[in-house]
Amino acid sequence: MKLIYFQFLLLVRRILWLMLFYSIVRLLFFLFNNHSFQNVSNGQIIDSFLLGLRFDLSAICIINILYVLGSFMLSPSHWESLRYQKWLQNLFVIPNLASLSLGVIDLEYYKFIGRRTNFEINSIMGDVGNQAQNLLGKYWYLALIMLFLSWIFIKFLPKSSKKVPFTNTLPWYPFNVFMALFMAALFVLGFRGGFQEKPLRTNQAFSQNSQQLGNLVLNTPFTFLTTIDAQGTNAVQYLPSQQMYSLIQTKGQSSDIQHNVPQNIMIIIVESLSAEYMGIYNQYTGYTPFLDSLSKAGVCMRNHFANGRESIDAVPAVVASMPKLMDEPYITSKYQANNIAGLASILKPSGYSSAFFHGARNGSMGFEGFSQIAGFQQYYGLNEYPNKKDFDGNWGIFDEPFLQFCAQKTTEQQQPFVNTIFTLSSHSPYTIPAKYLGRFRKGPLEIHESIGYADYALRQFFENSKHTPWFKNTLFIITGDHTQQNSEPKYNNEMGAYRVPLILFHGSQSMNILLKKKILPHKITQHADIVPSILDFLGKNNNQLNYFGESIFNFSQGGKALLYSEGRFSMVSQSKYIVFDGEKFRGDTINLEKNVIIKNNIPIATKLKNRLLAFIQYHHNGLIENKL
Repeated sequence: MKLIYFQFLLLVRRILWLMLFYSIVRLLFFLFNNHSFQNVSNGQIIDSFLLGLRFDLSAICIINILYVLGSFMLSPSHWESLRYQKWLQNLFVIPNLASLSLGVIDLEYYKFIGRRTNFEINSIMGDVGNQAQNLLGKYWYLALIMLFLSWIFIKFLPKSSKKVPFTNTLPWYPFNVFMALFMAALFVLGFRGGFQEKPLRTNQAFSQNSQQLGNLVLNTPFTFLTTIDAQGTNAVQYLPSQQMYSLIQTKGQSSDIQHNVPQNIMIIIVESLSAEYMGIYNQYTGYTPFLDSLSKAGVCMRNHFANGRESIDAVPAVVASMPKLMDEPYITSKYQANNIAGLASILKPSGYSSAFFHGARNGSMGFEGFSQIAGFQQYYGLNEYPNKKDFDGNWGIFDEPFLQFCAQKTTEQQQPFVNTIFTLSSHSPYTIPAKYLGRFRKGPLEIHESIGYADYALRQFFENSKHTPWFKNTLFIITGDHTQQNSEPKYNNEMGAYRVPLILFHGSQSMNILLKKKILPHKITQHADIVPSILDFLGKNNNQLNYFGESIFNFSQGGKALLYSEGRFSMVSQSKYIVFDGEKFRGDTINLEKNVIIKNNIPIATKLKNRLLAFIQYHHNGLIENKL
């Protein structure tokens, strides 16, 4: 037992010593890139160092899992052996110095890519090897810094003082194995960041709503290791850059709407709300009587598309104009810490407060972390909801009480505000409160009843909100995150898989009348159009935003929707639906009102082909170069 205690104490001392070096490298990162932190306070810098400890420990735990097993697995005779202790020391020193060197490289490399280095750097290792001599000549001081840190690290590394000769005895003991596995389990727990439902993610470092501070919180070994299995994307060069930008940049008129008072923005994303489920889009009753009535009072975009097929795809598209054009969701990809212009961050300099509401467990689908990257100042999830009796037993809080909570918190919020609410009750297994069973219309699909409940919950939300001081100055944008099961043949095709509603409704009746005059409801729109449309409505400059979306107020553009599925890129544009599989194109003539393909395999205009290629190139290269 004494030797186990000794080995445990040595492990703790070495981990603390290593964490000190992670903080030293973070300090160097701050000093080398101090130009990036000119507009942040000293308190925020200190908070970043403290928040970074969790990410440091996470990286340290996974890097040293073999060292932990080696420290406790074998017999006491091995522990007392100088030869074995020296081997253990090397097992600790070599991987950790290699990891620290990644952080030292980032002292300068960060200036080029604007984020921490991740596993993607392996894709350019050939170029790095070819330029090794030039790079070393230019950044020789980084090598000196690493050599100096290595010398200090090894010189003062806590070491074993045991000097007992090696004796050959049986190495395996049940208690040793138990201790090794127990400690390994603790280190795995440390790597995932604790007992929470989801493991620690890169985007959770951005809790201070600052891209720069988020990168200060992170450490490069963490971002490198957590993106090893990330798929990412590859750079492409279909068109010259000048031609690419000429095809994707949107020009045209703006809304020119004048406001006497600052306007609030409320985005509501309804879980699994397909256009198929609504009467307003179809010649049958549907399951959303309230949303249908709201669509008639406001503006209903008739040809709207989601940019993805999952909830995790919808949030980046809706609040940051980032469509899904690769296999992996942006939120969990290696690019999740890239610089992006989210709606809340764009509006913050204009005095907008912001909040993101989602009644699920905090951390679910990475929404909390991404909302912070997009600039939302507050996040309200299951943890913040006061009455856990409203838990649905599966995902989170039932829609009706959670939406009332949203209204309450919004009333307490400073105006003007930009808020996003994401509902959840219409998510599988489609649970609704027992008191409402049998109340809502059922259809051929299990989801239909829960859609009726979500619609009712929204009715109650609007009924309550219209008595608040903020309602009459608020633009509501309502959409579905993605489609779900379908029972109507009309929607059982490639385009139907992305048809979700988009409703614009204002708390002022006179503004709704004006919106109807300013918007063409049959224009093709997509989730990525929501942010530029909001900025246009508010009369705000959108120069920070990427080029994927365009304002729905722009009459001079026919609109488009960018879609992706399993390596196939699609674009809906006017009466054409074109698909590019990476090698060849396919074109169809479509009738959007009926959602059908009229003619297959039509010739495609070169400009239309090039426009889709331009968006793909802009997306892929922009992610890799962190320029979106």
